[in-house]
Amino acid sequence: MPSRSRAMEDSGTLGELIAAARFKLRWFDLGRRVQPLTRTLAEAFESGRSPWPHPYLRHAWTGLLLSPEEGGEPAVWFLRRPLDEQGKLQLPVRDGFLRQLTQQLRTDSGGDPAARLQSALDRSELVFDPPPERRASFHARAGLLLKRPPSAYYAAALEYCRDPATRPWDQLGLQGIADLAARWNEHGVLLQGRMARLAAPVFINLCQCLESEAIDHRLAAGIIDRARSQLADGTTDYTPVAAAVRGVSHSVAGGLRRQFLRELLQGPAGRDREVLAAIGSRCPRDLERAEIAEPWLAALAENLDQETFNLLLTDLLFLPEVRPVLLGALRNPARPESLARAFGILLRGSQPTH
Repeated sequence: MPSRSRAMEDSGTLGELIAAARFKLRWFDLGRRVQPLTRTLAEAFESGRSPWPHPYLRHAWTGLLLSPEEGGEPAVWFLRRPLDEQGKLQLPVRDGFLRQLTQQLRTDSGGDPAARLQSALDRSELVFDPPPERRASFHARAGLLLKRPPSAYYAAALEYCRDPATRPWDQLGLQGIADLAARWNEHGVLLQGRMARLAAPVFINLCQCLESEAIDHRLAAGIIDRARSQLADGTTDYTPVAAAVRGVSHSVAGGLRRQFLRELLQGPAGRDREVLAAIGSRCPRDLERAEIAEPWLAALAENLDQETFNLLLTDLLFLPEVRPVLLGALRNPARPESLARAFGILLRGSQPTH
C-alpha cells in the first residue's frame, strides 16, 4: 500500500491530494452566491473534463471545507481559479498549484494536519478573501452541514428580529445574521413580518445573506414590499433596493422577482449603478428573458461607465443560456444609440491588435 507522501506526490487533482492527506473534502461555489457542489461535478472540473458550472468573472470562486478523517477542526480554503475560453480549469495553473502544495507538505511534516495544509496554502496566489457577507454565509452553511450549533451571535440576531426595539442594531454580528438567513425555513414567517421594521443596515446584510437561499414566495414578497415602500417614499438611496434584488435573486418566486425587476427598470431606480449591477451579477436567469434583458442593457449603456459595462456584459456573455438573448438585443436594429455605441467600443477593445 503506498505511503501517504507517495500518494500525495502521485495526485493528479486537488481532490486526490486532499484525500491522500486524509481529509474529507466538500466543495462550494462562491461566485454569485454560496451553493454546494457535488463531488462528481467538482472532480469532472478538476480533471479538465467539464467546465465550472457556475462561472463568474471568468473564474471559479470556490470554498473548500476540509474535515480531518481522524477528527479535529476542519480547515477552510477559499480559492479562485482562472477559466479558459470553454469555462474549464486552466490545467497548467492546476498543476503548478498541486506541485506547490505537495512540496510544502513534504517539507512541513508533523504537527496538526489542518495547520500543515493551511501553511501549504498560504503561499498561493490563488487564495482570495470573500466579501464579509459571503464569508459569513459560507460559515453558516458549513455549520449546518457539519450539524454544529449556530454562532454566538445568532441569539441576538433572532431576538432583534422578534422585536427590533429590544437592542441597538449596531450591536448585531454579521455572522448571527448569516446564521439566521441560513435558517430562513424555520423563521420565514417571522422575517416576513419584520422586514418593514428592520434597520436599513440589518435589512441590507440580511438580503445579502439570503441571496444564497432559495427562499419562498412569502419571504420574497416581504423583501420586495420593503423595497417598494422605500421607492414610494421617494428615496434617492437605492442601496437597500439593490440589496432587495440580491435577497430575492435565488428565490423560487421567479414570477414575483421578474415583475419587481421590470418595475425597477421602468423607474429611477433602474438608472442606479448598484441596482443595475445587482441585476447583472445576481439575476442571470432573469436576463434570459428579452423583456428584462433589453431594458437592462439600455440602462446599462446609458448610466454606467464603459469599464463597468464591459465587465458586466463580458461576464454574462460567458454564460451559454444568457448569451443568445443578450446578443439578440445588442444586434437589434431598434436598439438605443447609446447601447450600439457602448457595444461597439466593447467589440473594438476585444479585437486583437496587429
